[in-house]
Amino acid sequence: MYTDEAATLRSDMQMSVPDAVLDIRSYPVPQYTDVEHQTWATLIANQKAVLPGRLCHAFLDGIEQVGFPCDRIPSLVEISDKIEALSGWKLTRVSGIVPDEDFFKLLAQRIFPSTDFIRKPDEIGYTPAPDMFHDLLGHAPLLTHPRFAAFFEAFGRAGVRAFELDHPAKMWLPRLYWYTVEFGLIEEADGLRIFGAGIASSPKEVMFSLSDQTRKHEFDIEKVAETAYDIWHMQEDLFVIKSFDALEDDFSKWTAKHGLN
Repeated sequence: MYTDEAATLRSDMQMSVPDAVLDIRSYPVPQYTDVEHQTWATLIANQKAVLPGRLCHAFLDGIEQVGFPCDRIPSLVEISDKIEALSGWKLTRVSGIVPDEDFFKLLAQRIFPSTDFIRKPDEIGYTPAPDMFHDLLGHAPLLTHPRFAAFFEAFGRAGVRAFELDHPAKMWLPRLYWYTVEFGLIEEADGLRIFGAGIASSPKEVMFSLSDQTRKHEFDIEKVAETAYDIWHMQEDLFVIKSFDALEDDFSKWTAKHGLN
């Protein structure tokens, strides 16, 4: 659900309806080239240089628990098994961007869809559409955090309900997702920190997001739901949550108010 729009504007990104069989063990592991392994290694090294002191503590703890290899691309099974042992969440393999309704159904089952291809070397700094580095380094760590994982599952259930009801939230929920899961900031005791996957998986976004070049707004869920976004440049408007507990509580009240429980 990174964005449906990317699939219409990029030749290498397709809409991908998940298969009926979600077990990633049923898919062969791609034979990655040396260049692709080096791209992963470069991305990991770049992020290790910029993430400490900028990522929130829960995210950093999650990276440590997942234990991404530094010199090779991991298999989806390898990462999924680690996440499932920690939180019950697991991965499934998709070939591109998952339509919103299917994406919500996966989250409601505590399944996160991941691609198994990596960006091109000339997109190391920033890519507007997700690859497996974004999906794994960006999303997997917080799936180990109980409060964020509970919010994410509730988010999926609300999305399923929105489609059942043909509710306006079908438009609101992608905005909430964008400004939290992908580009969220959080206030911690030692300062402003990153938790959004779109920031965490991009060296340029990491530095840009915490700079004076971005406008940082207090998180107001109704305002966020009404705020459009543009995927094709680094994000200049960001929202700051107080805590994952507060995010989960705000979302629970919002879904109740709008009949999405």
